[in-house]
Amino acid sequence: MTARDGRDPRELAAMGLDTHLEDKLLRRKYVSTMFDILAPGYDAFTQLFSFGMDRGWKALLVREGSRRAARAPCIVDLACGTGDLGIDLAERTGATLVLGLDLSPQMLAAARVRLRNNGTTLLLVACDMLELCLRENRVDVVSIGYGLRNTADLGQGLIEIARVLKPGGILLNLDFYKPAGRVWRELFLWYMWNAGRLAGWLWHREPIVYGYLAPSIRRYVTMPQFEDELARAGFTVEWRASRLGGGIGLHVARLVTKPPETRPG
Repeated sequence: MTARDGRDPRELAAMGLDTHLEDKLLRRKYVSTMFDILAPGYDAFTQLFSFGMDRGWKALLVREGSRRAARAPCIVDLACGTGDLGIDLAERTGATLVLGLDLSPQMLAAARVRLRNNGTTLLLVACDMLELCLRENRVDVVSIGYGLRNTADLGQGLIEIARVLKPGGILLNLDFYKPAGRVWRELFLWYMWNAGRLAGWLWHREPIVYGYLAPSIRRYVTMPQFEDELARAGFTVEWRASRLGGGIGLHVARLVTKPPETRPG
């Protein structure tokens, strides 16, 4: 069975999940391919899979971030997907400029469809968040929904975000995290693995399309570990919220010091 955009989801299954998640170069290709497959119908699926909670999480993050943002800010929405987070921020803050950056061409195509129906101006560019196509100190707000977990290097991703942010700029981030408690962690990941594989089979007739979620979370950090990475990159957390026992985290963090351009070692 092929995906709705004509890309065969068996292409993803043939890549080998563990091999591609462990290799930084291969991971980029894996993530891009996966989101090209997921793009058609992605918004509807996200709402269904989260039992409608995703919309509320994003609305809460936008509300808290907007309260702390500069007036009429320049916003960059990373891993922008179909553009929902960037559009909501633009409307809430009266942004002068909003850029939507994503690795997946099909996600950017889906965002263009949303923009035609919405009327919001959002400039869309294909770009890797580990090598942002932006100059230093140009952005007031960076927003990310479920993006940093998919990068090959969390620390370098945060350093790149800090590079393009103006001093005092803010980062809004929503993502899955590895729950800190061992018992709940295993229950949460068990559910995500089985529910994800079932959803992948029902949606695309290929379990690994959404089965990726649990392994990616297991390889990721806990919320406290993420906040340690934020501090190392020069951010201080101004607001946070935890959902699903630490499986979902929302953060608004302000850039207070500029980090080195590359990680040591």
